[in-house]
Amino acid sequence: MTTIHSSTSPHKISWLDHLRLVGALAGKDIVDALKTKTTLSTIIISLLMVLFYRYFPALVEGSETLNVLLYAETDSAVVTALERSPALAVYRYDSQARLMEVFADSESVELAVVVPETAVTSDQPLVVDGYLMYWVDAAQRAEIKTLVEDELTTQLGQPVTLNLTGHDVYFDANKFFFVFSSTLSLLFVILMIGISIIPNLMIEEKQAKTLDVLMVSPASAWHVVAGKALAGLFYGVLGSAVVFAVFGYLIIQWPLAIGTAVLCTLFMVAIGLLLGSYAGARSQLQLMAWFLVVPLLTPVVLIALEGLVPDGAIAVMNWIPTVLVAQMFRLSLTPNVALHHYAAALAVLVGTILLLLALLVWVVRRQDQG
Repeated sequence: MTTIHSSTSPHKISWLDHLRLVGALAGKDIVDALKTKTTLSTIIISLLMVLFYRYFPALVEGSETLNVLLYAETDSAVVTALERSPALAVYRYDSQARLMEVFADSESVELAVVVPETAVTSDQPLVVDGYLMYWVDAAQRAEIKTLVEDELTTQLGQPVTLNLTGHDVYFDANKFFFVFSSTLSLLFVILMIGISIIPNLMIEEKQAKTLDVLMVSPASAWHVVAGKALAGLFYGVLGSAVVFAVFGYLIIQWPLAIGTAVLCTLFMVAIGLLLGSYAGARSQLQLMAWFLVVPLLTPVVLIALEGLVPDGAIAVMNWIPTVLVAQMFRLSLTPNVALHHYAAALAVLVGTILLLLALLVWVVRRQDQG
């Protein structure tokens, strides 16, 4: 390709003109991408995967019994009643701290119960403290409260009240926790969009020689890269919006969640455009892209396997961009997050994205000159 530069009337365009040019290129890519089958198939696959991550665990677990995580200071009639109930699946822990540590990682609707060392009396209602994750909705809370109270009342033969007031449990930014479904959904959707939609469009432009036209002055390599990055960001934001619509009940820090999705999209799009700039055909792009899926997504899961994966490997994987994205997204689910929790991850992600985009500009410019 050869860029055509005006030698008779060179002039310097304003920043507003630069923005208009980038916006025009981005708009063209957004519209062109809608016309391809790749875009439609990517959107459908991404939507199905989000629904799978959201609802399949619940289908596997079933809804016949309610999981009850129990700590009791001593055996009592209440403990016996809980364990005998056919509607409850009881798991006992040897301390309240251990109970809460396990419970705070819960992604399914479960109940934690703490039974103090008190006698069951017949002259007044018995109160049992119960804990639920903050994201459990009002209808589910009412159903759980009614179920447990009815089961205990029937077993004990006296009124029982399940106290849930003020007992919401939140994820803690200072402790590692892994929310598998929502994290993998966000990463998978953005990865699919980043390595499929715009890179495939780039290959079609190369094959149809329309990329040569895009490189004609006043459009330069960075205009083309910025336009395609914005087009990829457009589809990435749409994909993220689907994830947020499905898993929004978990999110507490919305600005952090949205910012994380934007950074993840830009990273994936930059990777995808680099692949698209080197791939000569769609089949070659797909082969190269799928070789990236495993090394980008597997570490996100491996870091949760503490004790099974060497500490040194985890220390290295913690700096992989997709792992940093997972860390930042998980922090958006906590009420006590602060800048120091994700400042390093933010700096590494921004730096990586800028380096990748700069490399992409260099590659496009070099191919143009060649």
